[in-house]
Amino acid sequence: MKLAVYCSGSIAKGAADRGKLTWTTAERMEVTKGAAPHEVVFLTPDDPITDPGNTLGQFGRDMYQVMVASAVIVDARERRGLGIGVEMAAAGGFGTPVIVVAPPESKYRAAVLEYRGAVVRDYVHPHVAALATAVVDDFAAAGAALAGLVATGPLPAKAAVPDWLAAAIGEYRDNVLAGDAPMLRALRELAAVPG
Repeated sequence: MKLAVYCSGSIAKGAADRGKLTWTTAERMEVTKGAAPHEVVFLTPDDPITDPGNTLGQFGRDMYQVMVASAVIVDARERRGLGIGVEMAAAGGFGTPVIVVAPPESKYRAAVLEYRGAVVRDYVHPHVAALATAVVDDFAAAGAALAGLVATGPLPAKAAVPDWLAAAIGEYRDNVLAGDAPMLRALRELAAVPG
């Protein structure tokens, strides 16, 4: 079975981002190995967009990818920003499962954490815990969790586009998608677009 994964995580936007952990071929290969025998098609937010000045369309592209994905895999190996939280919340609205790669003793997980005047054991950041379908240690485990999602049957049908995302997804679908070669290629691979 072909499964689409939206690669959520930091994007290297310039020289200041060179030291950040981002999705690379290595992470994609680990997910692919873990998901075997399923084939994985990756939807990547860092593909070039035809009109970078169209910020609504650019946001719409990310949300469209989250919507059509079989699952969102979040790279939470280190501190992440606003965009990842929005992607996780949108995934919840669509009914897209969220798998979070948060290694033990990282920003979002700890065996023991002093938190709000208490000691918490097996801490997972509250936003991650609330929005994640699974929290795993590494990308191979994320692939295995992805395979596990479909092991018992098909994924549930997607929910309708929430009102707060309708304008952005509409902008992308109506004015950007036709010129988005990487996304059109991925959709053809997933047999979601005829021709």
